[in-house]
Amino acid sequence: MLFLFCSLPAIGALLLFFVNKNNVSFIKNFSLVWTLLIFNISIVICLAFDPFCLDFQFLEELKWLTFSTNFVVLAVDGLSIVMIVLTTFLFPICILLGWTIPKQNQIWTYNVMFLILESILLYVFCSLDLLMFYLLFEAILIPMYFVVGIFGSRERKIRASYLLFLYTLVSSIVMFVCILYLFVKIGSTNFFLIRLFQFDPTVEKLCWLAFFFIICG
Repeated sequence: MLFLFCSLPAIGALLLFFVNKNNVSFIKNFSLVWTLLIFNISIVICLAFDPFCLDFQFLEELKWLTFSTNFVVLAVDGLSIVMIVLTTFLFPICILLGWTIPKQNQIWTYNVMFLILESILLYVFCSLDLLMFYLLFEAILIPMYFVVGIFGSRERKIRASYLLFLYTLVSSIVMFVCILYLFVKIGSTNFFLIRLFQFDPTVEKLCWLAFFFIICG
């Protein structure tokens, strides 16, 4: 269920590729209705979520690296379900904020970028594989780069998009190094396997320092 749910915004973006870019009214209405549909589905998932269950729920997994024990693991807990509902709530608002974009040829780009961004964010909040989480986390920069660079409100928007990309990428390199260490040490980046592994206290402190660096970055 989560695979399909997280893919819905991307499916909507794919459908817009078959729409004439000059058909502005349809593009805007379709994007708004599609994001509202996704929001309603997230409400249904939230209502089906058991708040008294301490484990992850709606677990789905799919092997994606043939040479390791890595799986694309999707699941939600009490924190991620809140983030999912908030995300799906915000994106119809984002679509409405772009309703009055003056250049008609940019409306298609705006809606497609936000639909792709929503899909990536949903996968980020559901992912329980650290490597997949990192790849998705970095993938967010691609649509954000175009959104800031094209639809920014000031003349320095191009510079702002470059800085956003570079700052986020540089700070996340430390995260990537930590994930590689976990992969070499355990042979997997699956969260369920990692949390069963006993780490040296010094390594744990270094990981917390790395995490602090990433947050500050």
